[in-house]
Amino acid sequence: MNRKENIYFIGIGGIGMSGLAEYYLRNGYSVSGSDMTETHITSRLISLGARIFYGHNAINITDEIDTVVFTSAVKDDNPEMIKAEELGIRRVRRAEMLGEIVNDKYLIAVSGTHGKTTTTAMIGKLLVDAGLDPLIFVGGNVQLFDGGASRFGSGKFAVVEADEYDRSFLALRPDIAVVTNIDADHLDIYKDLDDIKDTFRQFCDRSKYGAYMIYCGDDENIKSFMNSINREKISYGYDDKNYLKIRDYKAVNNALNFSILNSTVSYDDVKLNMIGSHNALNSTACFAVSKVLEIPFDTYKSSISGFRTVDRRLQLKYDNNGIMVYDDYSHHPVEVTASLRGLKEMNPGRLITVFQPHLFTRTRDFYKEFADALAISDEVILMDIYPAREKAIEGITSELILNEALKRKGNMKLIHERNDILSWLLHDMKAGDKIVFQGAGDVTNLCSDFVNILQSNNNN
Repeated sequence: MNRKENIYFIGIGGIGMSGLAEYYLRNGYSVSGSDMTETHITSRLISLGARIFYGHNAINITDEIDTVVFTSAVKDDNPEMIKAEELGIRRVRRAEMLGEIVNDKYLIAVSGTHGKTTTTAMIGKLLVDAGLDPLIFVGGNVQLFDGGASRFGSGKFAVVEADEYDRSFLALRPDIAVVTNIDADHLDIYKDLDDIKDTFRQFCDRSKYGAYMIYCGDDENIKSFMNSINREKISYGYDDKNYLKIRDYKAVNNALNFSILNSTVSYDDVKLNMIGSHNALNSTACFAVSKVLEIPFDTYKSSISGFRTVDRRLQLKYDNNGIMVYDDYSHHPVEVTASLRGLKEMNPGRLITVFQPHLFTRTRDFYKEFADALAISDEVILMDIYPAREKAIEGITSELILNEALKRKGNMKLIHERNDILSWLLHDMKAGDKIVFQGAGDVTNLCSDFVNILQSNNNN
């Protein structure tokens, strides 16, 4: 692409889109785009030189634009897409645009239903600390990358979060493919779990000749097809059958300690300043990458001990007066289970979860599993469903989860008004409590409001 080109991003404020937009801004392109609301992400892009419109409108698309970038979340009736077609402007899916940037590099692509954002950030940091100056695209804001979702390096390496939503990761051709896990999700896109597994198989199969497959060998869904992939393979996990085995796992004081054992050597005293056994898995995937790239263990060990969580991935937002408050992006029953178990194993205090279901379809498909996962908490406040890209489905409400949960345990209540949730928490909390705000929607704003109240009370 010519650097004089004008690129327009529909939904420029999304995590994936904003990283691409920032890449092109930093490389001298003219960048514009649209989104529904102003956020810290759009403000960051404006500060870098982007022109942003709020609301999708045909008048935003002019013949000065050379390329329009979109995702599957953009529907056929989007007025900007219609106008771009009328003007004959090149339209490119985000995944294809990402592939154009990274496929010619030594590409490390991190896939999986859960954990890929954290694992991508871990691997990206490792390569930075090893002096390899990688290009990085990750699906979350990372303080290590100046709070953005990307990092711009001039080395030969690229580290990319490979998103299975709308099968977009099939545009990537990795040299190292990481698969963290596979679960049923995005059933508005996929027919069933078998369809999901087959698409992950295609992702692995599309890797470059001589590529490495790094995968969690504890996951039966991955193992169901991995033997059919004609590539070098490195399995990791807690099971003895894995090539890399996690041993001596301990969770103490908001941190993890463990060792990684291969067939001949034990790599001891790995420290990770995060919680949850799933994060030990993520960091072991990162270790496997270090072995492929021949990065010394001391470099890996130092890098991983200095890693801090991606924004909203069990992020500690407040710790004072015996109260700890976390902001967590978990929005699938498997993720919810992993996060809540990690919080539970940390110390014996009471665990309170404020959970906002994400999507009507996901609630419909997994309400029983959500009820089981949330039962790990001592108290649960359930919010109304965050619709995101979906329209309401008749009969699908948060009460599905509530009614299922009350069959098991009477520790859940549905509270519709945000101020009422804050009032309940402020009245009921006590020293020793861990409070987690959980979900992929705007529950994060409620978490911020709660933390602000606590901090204000401390100052008075």
